[in-house]
Amino acid sequence: MKICSFTVPGRAIPAIRMNNRMKRTKRNMKYMHYRNKIGWIAKSEHAVPPVECDIGVNVNVYLNGGNQGDVDNYFKTITDSMNKIVYADDRQIKEMSARKIECKDERVEVVVYEL
Repeated sequence: MKICSFTVPGRAIPAIRMNNRMKRTKRNMKYMHYRNKIGWIAKSEHAVPPVECDIGVNVNVYLNGGNQGDVDNYFKTITDSMNKIVYADDRQIKEMSARKIECKDERVEVVVYEL
């Protein structure tokens, strides 16, 4: 059963490692802004309390050339952004699918479903 689905417009940003010294760099601020954007879009599509059941997540990342990150880092950005919004904790994710697809219209399509 589908819990929610949404599209995040624009170029995806892969997850990065952060420590306290690096939190205010331009790159990290851009990443945090992107995570907040995903959270707001997820909230608008899932306006009920976070689910407590086991879930699966399908992520399609559409990119147009350039320097691309690893698909698992894009997945991490998306799933961490939905924590406490769509589901209580990302440890509930028991099934995952992620793809990078070349295209002209950059975006990320996300589907979260109950197992």
